[in-house]
Amino acid sequence: MPDFSMSHDTARLHRLIPRIALSGAGALGLMTALTGCTNQAYDSFAPACPITHIPPEAADYTLYNGKGTTFRDMVVHASIVRLQGDCLPGGEKNLKTRIVLRLAVERGPAATEEKISLPWFIVVMHGDKIVNKHVFHHSVTFPATFSTFQTGTKVAIVDLPIAPKSVDPGYSFEVGFQLNKDQFDYNRQHMHTATYRAY
Repeated sequence: MPDFSMSHDTARLHRLIPRIALSGAGALGLMTALTGCTNQAYDSFAPACPITHIPPEAADYTLYNGKGTTFRDMVVHASIVRLQGDCLPGGEKNLKTRIVLRLAVERGPAATEEKISLPWFIVVMHGDKIVNKHVFHHSVTFPATFSTFQTGTKVAIVDLPIAPKSVDPGYSFEVGFQLNKDQFDYNRQHMHTATYRAY
């Protein structure tokens, strides 16, 4: 399995590189859009989406204050609890995939700021090769009245250079938190049964 805690040089891996962008719309906008349709012939039926996978090692994000790894040293802990998305044509030779994460967030005793940024990634795989990767930063503000809450990311859009009518089975997505080596190793040592749901 690829090491998703590291960055990857994808310049030489594929001639047609998928494009990844972040939309200003949130999860509510995505789910509203799922009920819509267009008049173009190739939009008669929603195209199939590439398989999307959340590696268990990347489903949790824990940040400590650098003084230890006990609960009192924890700044924030976040878990992916749900992945939603859909696919639609972006033209006759382009497949557009939209992805939203639902996160459960816990503020730790060591948090000193009201806001924090949670990094997450989308990796585009073709076979066993990484052809593109993008890291997003989801900013959250800790509520004043409680320490645990849920939040949704903005919509991430991935454009694949394939015809919507015939999805290339070689394409797939890996989605998770962007971790440093210590976080990645900690998750591998303390993995538990995942509770997230994917579309």
